[in-house]
Amino acid sequence: MTEHDILDLLARTETSAERLLDECRGPDQKLWQGNAKLYRAFTQKLLTQGFPARALDLAREGQEYLRDDLELHFLLALAARRGGNPRYAQAILEPLLPQALDPGTSIPAKLRVDLVALNGSILKILSRTNPVLVTESAEWYTRAAELPDADTYPLINAATMWRLAGDEERSRTLAEEVIRRNAPEGDPLWSPATLAEAHLLCGNHEEATQLYQQAVTVALSQNRLGELASLRTNIELLRQAGVTADPAFLDEHLGSVVTFSGHMIDSPERVRAGHPTRFPNDPRLIAAVGRAIAEQLDRMNAKIGFSSLACGGDLLFAQAMLARKGELHIVLPFAQHDFLRTSVNFGQPGEAWRKWRAMFDEVLDAIPPNRVRYTTVEPYLGSNELFGLSGRVQQGLAVMRARERGTVPQALLLVDYSSAGQAGGTQSFAKVWHNAGYQAHEIHLNAIRESVGELVISMNEKPAAPIPTSKLKRPVKSVLFADVAGFSRIPEWMLSDFLEDYSRFLKGTMTTDVGQRLTYANTWGDGIYAVFDSVTDAAAFALELLEPLTVAEPDWAHYELAAPSPFRIGLHTGPVFELPDLFQGRSAFGGQHVTRAARIEPATIPGCAYASEPFAALLMREASALFHIESVGLHSLAKEYDRCPLYRIARAVSVGR
Repeated sequence: MTEHDILDLLARTETSAERLLDECRGPDQKLWQGNAKLYRAFTQKLLTQGFPARALDLAREGQEYLRDDLELHFLLALAARRGGNPRYAQAILEPLLPQALDPGTSIPAKLRVDLVALNGSILKILSRTNPVLVTESAEWYTRAAELPDADTYPLINAATMWRLAGDEERSRTLAEEVIRRNAPEGDPLWSPATLAEAHLLCGNHEEATQLYQQAVTVALSQNRLGELASLRTNIELLRQAGVTADPAFLDEHLGSVVTFSGHMIDSPERVRAGHPTRFPNDPRLIAAVGRAIAEQLDRMNAKIGFSSLACGGDLLFAQAMLARKGELHIVLPFAQHDFLRTSVNFGQPGEAWRKWRAMFDEVLDAIPPNRVRYTTVEPYLGSNELFGLSGRVQQGLAVMRARERGTVPQALLLVDYSSAGQAGGTQSFAKVWHNAGYQAHEIHLNAIRESVGELVISMNEKPAAPIPTSKLKRPVKSVLFADVAGFSRIPEWMLSDFLEDYSRFLKGTMTTDVGQRLTYANTWGDGIYAVFDSVTDAAAFALELLEPLTVAEPDWAHYELAAPSPFRIGLHTGPVFELPDLFQGRSAFGGQHVTRAARIEPATIPGCAYASEPFAALLMREASALFHIESVGLHSLAKEYDRCPLYRIARAVSVGR
């Protein structure tokens, strides 16, 4: 396709930017090199459609060819902000602000306003953990509103932020100015949304609701769900500030994010062992369960779904989500060939089992590859803990996706409480979800089974070939690698002092509460390798290195290292092999998940802790109140190991450095 063909397709309302990007990015990348139009257009549309991480990755790639393109820099910072990493966005934007504020600048008027207003937006996000920044955000929005050719966007945001800062009179004055100036010929979504927000600030709630409904209609007709989510977030901020605005009416249009778990078809092994019938491979029961799932998804207004892909509940849920044209994400616990044998067709040749395998293939063919995740791409090896880990990762991904949309995730369970649950099964999934404080809807399999009546239970399946198992223990651990960026450049005459200071600092960190929960640790030079039982402990230890609360740091600047911290930290979680340490006489850990953590660390910006998606998902589910988890897009890992999404981990409340 030519550039014109691609841009023409992209401009169509119904076009998915994500799908088109995959289709038009073949082996020949010459069309993209230095092509500002393509990078800008796709980045903008990905943001509009609600895919900030993909937009961030594309804009970062474009920077390699277009370093002087200010508009692409703006879109990169916007993608970082939309993706949940305001500090990264701030670092991108900060060098551009003096030029944007210069009265004699050559920056186009609209881009100039956008750059200054974006800084206000970034400060608005940061003010959630640092209320002092509320006023600073309001001031930057006000500066943007005062620039030549500024529209009402920065003005309405200034009005909102002054309200959050407690200056109700100034807020109302600005809101009234928005109402006076609002141009009906503006953007069909943001023009009514801006006017609605102004009416809310002035106490005109009936007018506001009507205008919001108008904006929602446009967002749905133009597939602008990313902007609809931003709209909801703005209303939620006003509600929290005491402006009586309830964003619930938007939820009907945004829909819900649903994570699913349900019993699979009774395996031949379960039938042979004489366990009570739970979900036999009977067509009438399967059809009844499929209808029940589809009906419940209608009631939940499900737009985005997360599940595994086992025969039975998972595949029926996946089919129902695809029939709804929903956004479906799949999480598999281990390598596909082993998953088929443990959870889809069990190695059985019969027609009833071949149908499940065909459904499995159809679902994977129907969704983009980046929506299929593996907790590990390694074999099963008899590690039953992987099922539970996969379920927890799936839950965390749903929580993260819901946060991007400003909604609360829900779970849908196909469950039979009359049968004994297994570790990593649906009942375990339900317990973990409820313990995290989230809502779940239940479809009771035993009730559907009884309504169908007598069922066909096949006893003719043959035992499948045994699956290889590991001779070593294979626990799930969280792994940290860290080093000091610039260590190799420390002059030899300073190295002795540095190592003394550094050793003292590490020893102090090891004696903290979280340091004492280390399962394993080793150091060499400036490098640190640490293993923990939980993502929460690993994340807390990483932040003790970056922003210590009780231990005095070395004077990094004295050694000409990056301040406030030169640490680069990589974090990952997954199944590792436990093996004896030949030199220290204690358990050590190895395997590809240890390697992955080691490869993340060099891809990290100094002063940051970057985590893999599984780590971030578990941390989001287990301790979101303690940590900020911010997308930094797709990154190429060291030594061409992989290209994968990474997340910046920070404290929920800054330590004030």
